[in-house]
Amino acid sequence: MKHFHAHIYFTSDNINPANELANKALLKPEFLFCKIYTKPVGPHPLGMIEVHFKENNLDDCRNWLQANRGLFSVLIHIDTGDDVIDHTENIEWLGAPVKIDFSFFELIKTHPDLKVHAD
Repeated sequence: MKHFHAHIYFTSDNINPANELANKALLKPEFLFCKIYTKPVGPHPLGMIEVHFKENNLDDCRNWLQANRGLFSVLIHIDTGDDVIDHTENIEWLGAPVKIDFSFFELIKTHPDLKVHAD
C-alpha cells in the first residue's frame, strides 16, 4: 500500500496556531506520524507540521487537512522513497504553493545521505 506525506507550512509568527493544529492532528488515528518542525528542514523553506498516512486514507486526510488548515498552505505527496520525485511530481497543494528549495534536490543527488525523510 502506498504512503503519503503532507507538509503544513507556517511562519514563526504563527507558531501557536501551528502547535494547536499539530495537537489536533495527533488525535487523528489516520495519521501514522505527526511531527512539528519549527525551522526549515531539507527543501522545506518554512517551519512545518509533517503528517504521514496510507493511500486508503488519502481522501479522508485531504478533507481533514482542507477543513483544518486555516490559512496554512499544505503540500501533499506520495512517498516513493525518491525525495526529488516525491516533492516535484504529482504533488497537490491546499492553499497557496510555497516555494520549495529545489537546490536541495541537486545536493541530494550527489549526497544521498541527506534524504529528506529518515527510514
